[in-house]
Amino acid sequence: MLLAGRRRGLIFFCLAGMEMAWFTPFFLVFCRPAANWPPLAGFAGLLAVQLAWMLALEGLNRLDLDWPYYELAVAGLIVATSLVLLRLALPFDIGFNLTHNTDAIVVLVLANLFVWQRAIHATSRGLDFFSVGFTFRLGTLLLFLGGTIFYYYGDSRQVMLFLWIYFGLGLVAVALARLYEKGSSAQSAGARLPLRRLAQLLLAVGATLGGAAWLSQFYTPTAIKAVLTWLTPLWVVLGSLLLWLAQVLIWLLTPVVSWLVDVLSRWLTGIDWTPAAQLLDRLASISSATPLAGQNNEPTELPAWLLTGIQVIAILLAVALALGLLLLYLERIRPHPSRDEVEEEVAEDVTLGGGLLGQGVRWLKTMAGLVGRFGLSRQLLAAISVQNIYANLCRLARLRGYPRRPAQPPDAYLPVLARAFPGQDPALVRITAAYMRVHYGDQPVDPAELAQLRHDYQGIRIAEKQVTRER
Repeated sequence: MLLAGRRRGLIFFCLAGMEMAWFTPFFLVFCRPAANWPPLAGFAGLLAVQLAWMLALEGLNRLDLDWPYYELAVAGLIVATSLVLLRLALPFDIGFNLTHNTDAIVVLVLANLFVWQRAIHATSRGLDFFSVGFTFRLGTLLLFLGGTIFYYYGDSRQVMLFLWIYFGLGLVAVALARLYEKGSSAQSAGARLPLRRLAQLLLAVGATLGGAAWLSQFYTPTAIKAVLTWLTPLWVVLGSLLLWLAQVLIWLLTPVVSWLVDVLSRWLTGIDWTPAAQLLDRLASISSATPLAGQNNEPTELPAWLLTGIQVIAILLAVALALGLLLLYLERIRPHPSRDEVEEEVAEDVTLGGGLLGQGVRWLKTMAGLVGRFGLSRQLLAAISVQNIYANLCRLARLRGYPRRPAQPPDAYLPVLARAFPGQDPALVRITAAYMRVHYGDQPVDPAELAQLRHDYQGIRIAEKQVTRER
């Protein structure tokens, strides 16, 4: 992550800053009753905390701990850091009565869990241009939502601060991701980002933000009103044209509306509404019924100690549930540590979402072909499983620097797979042959053969993990 190279580390830093830029307004709004922190100090504190947690996770990954020591270490860090943050941010003498501090404790603990979740997510984050661009767009929406809430409930004068911070870091991250993709198109093995190139990038981002800030001075209510006033003749012409179109539309629809009114009136005249009226009368009588005699409707007040105990138990249960979900998420996405990470370049075309429609059409055509050949049966599920196995195998090979060229036949790609996964030739031959059978022909795959293919794929994955750890 942060220590994986200049370019990768800077992208991770920018992504962390973007996340804290849109998260800080939410945090300050909910935490303002407990601590009246300045917006910039709140952002700097949250960013420093997230970077510290990312470095802690990176250190644990380098230790190469196995289950359950890795999970226990992360859980211990989460609990310890939550207690430390509570001690630093809140008074110590809160006693057993948590009435005045419950909201602050919940906000701080949940905020710490969220920051840990984002740090854990960073361990498996993709740095390709599409992934970074999607993160930028999603964060922009969240920033607008949080900024709107902060404008009404916080300090409205500081809203633009988060906007400039977010877009500055976002432009740097997107530009670096674009350099990542440009290097992949040239089959580059990855190199350190030169300081001169980095300075040029930062200068371009600064010029872009400066120009946007200068133009924003003209985007004011007074300027907009002046422009709209200057265009008054245009509005008069458009208003007259729209009025004429509305009159024509009413003239055309009048016969149709009259016919519909006549048909509905004749249809509704023959309906007996008596059962519906009786049902409404019965419902009204039931709703107005008096309560039972002797029934006491006054609420009963619970003792203060019981309310406090319920609050404490609810907080502990919520924290335990969030911690358990966080550990499950960690186990699902936990990376396989590598002591010497390199900046790899992945050869993949950038479509910015434009190729999603084509991919969907190709997927539908493939599925339609499989259904036509195998029908809705177990053989269809087996064929889909074989295609998924081969697709995952090609993806792993691409990540190792051995991509499959467009329109390259599977049998021609087999020698490339052999170079990507040395020592796995029999398994690669079986998987490729099965894929060609279900993709180009109508020969089914029996359950025993499918189990063998899954075993072959798992063996390739295990061998890959061992090679990654040895590096």
